[in-house]
Amino acid sequence: MGKANRKFKTLAQYKAPFNYELSGKHFHIFLDNGDEYSMFFLDGESLQYAKKGEAYIWDSYECMKGDDTTYFVHVQPIQYGGKVNYSWILDTAQNLVTLVITEEGVIPAAERLIRVTPIFGAIKVQGRPLTEKRHSFTDRMVGKHIYWHYNPGFSIQHIYHKPTLYRLPKYDVEGTKKKYEAETDPEEKARLAAMLDRFERTKESYPFCEEPCFHITINEALNLFCFVEENETLTDPLKAIGGGGLL
Repeated sequence: MGKANRKFKTLAQYKAPFNYELSGKHFHIFLDNGDEYSMFFLDGESLQYAKKGEAYIWDSYECMKGDDTTYFVHVQPIQYGGKVNYSWILDTAQNLVTLVITEEGVIPAAERLIRVTPIFGAIKVQGRPLTEKRHSFTDRMVGKHIYWHYNPGFSIQHIYHKPTLYRLPKYDVEGTKKKYEAETDPEEKARLAAMLDRFERTKESYPFCEEPCFHITINEALNLFCFVEENETLTDPLKAIGGGGLL
């Protein structure tokens, strides 16, 4: 991991470059909820896809590789106006697929909260029966933790203590105050001020905040982790923080 640029505020600065290997390929997908999809990747950025019985939709996509044979394809369907995202995990080694649907604005208590729905399935290969194997929920991360470094001024620890819950320990409030007092860049100072305001509003929820999550085994070397900042949002009087569904 290289040195972070302070103008970046998230892990996006560390992400791998987009991948274009799916260009020209087609996938016939069966999902366990009964839906059947056809996906044509027209080039490295555009695709046509359709649920069986419906018209094809021409849309944009982004693709990153999880490993040599696993593709993470992100589509924000144009028909939902940016409120719905599809994340397709295409596992070409095992001919398996997992679709993670994230929807914004469907929970009245906090409109910024995201609802996350994972659906397992398989990729049909011509001349072969559909495999019965699937990606699956897992608890193999339970008992472990990861310390995420978002940028030089912000890092956080995730503690995976249950298959469906992870913990965030108390933020370093005093350390953040010192950084705020010493900071000279107006933009960074404003960001630190917003963090301190958030800490003050939600201080009753600490020393730990627990959030819902799930872990999915893609293969022996690759895990999919998804969480929603639900409790952090609901305990904020302004409902103005958290809420995201992150893969």
